[in-house]
Amino acid sequence: MNEAETERERADSLYRVSNLLAGAHDTDEVLDLVVNEATRLVGAKAGFIRLLKDGVGVPAAITASAASYLAELKEATPAVPVQEGLNMASHVMATMKPMVVDDLTTSDLPVEANRIAAEKHGLYGLAVIPLVVNAQPIGLLSVFDGNVRLFNDDEVSLLTAFADQAALALEKARLLKDAETERERADSLYRISNLLAGAHDTDEVLELIVNEAARLLETSGSFMRLLKEGVLVPRAANGAAEAYLADSAANNQTLVVEEGTSIMGHVLATNKPLTTKDVQTDELMSPNGRVNAEKHGLFGAAVVPLLANDRPIGVLTVLDTQIRQFTNKELSPHRLR
Repeated sequence: MNEAETERERADSLYRVSNLLAGAHDTDEVLDLVVNEATRLVGAKAGFIRLLKDGVGVPAAITASAASYLAELKEATPAVPVQEGLNMASHVMATMKPMVVDDLTTSDLPVEANRIAAEKHGLYGLAVIPLVVNAQPIGLLSVFDGNVRLFNDDEVSLLTAFADQAALALEKARLLKDAETERERADSLYRISNLLAGAHDTDEVLELIVNEAARLLETSGSFMRLLKEGVLVPRAANGAAEAYLADSAANNQTLVVEEGTSIMGHVLATNKPLTTKDVQTDELMSPNGRVNAEKHGLFGAAVVPLLANDRPIGVLTVLDTQIRQFTNKELSPHRLR
């Protein structure tokens, strides 16, 4: 009867999570329910979910009992890279297979900081379950017990079911965000096309383009340079890029269109988009350009050629205040006709 009651309680919990997942748009609410119910149903002391972001695992949802442990661990090991054999979290995300240990404080799998923090907070038995979407790891679910304990196969299966629910919630949120982003971008391009069809004021169109590019890519600045007598000269910029361009013009009046000379000159010479995670360290940036980027706190950049009838006429540049790798989709060439 105890086993039957336990199975019924677990089934009810998974059913509630499934119902919430089916109707919810708040992913955080789903993840909070998943980590708390998973921890409760296996009788564990603490739990949390890490999600992959830029190649490392970062906390996304935690039980109240795990907060102090994670806070301390963040100071000692701020990043959890995906790599086999490094530690349990990294190994599980790399192999996409669950892992359990009966005593985290004596296991040789965690790094020293994990063992010290676990002992300090009374965490011993540990189960780590991967979150997987489309055969790719997106994070993990970890639960800790307050005693030396080896989670059994049934408990690992239950935790895996909860991890799958969390993965579904995250994938649903990603698909909804992608759909919303595509709709917003399509609306923006439609408005620009309508303005372009009826406008005689080119500056108005170019200003709309740089502002929409910055807004839709969620960057701090965007500007446009156009070819004039063989060199690139500023033409339009949004508010955040104006000061950067003013300093750039003072330090470097013109940019020559030639491969390997500058980021924008290189893009125009090759007719291919280019992105850099950090303009402050990029070898194509001039010394003055790096100093200017540092002054204005700019790092990630994407530069695409403006093509008219397949002829280069300028470049569109977006700049971010964080180190960032723009995606191929974000770099799709913009064509003005």
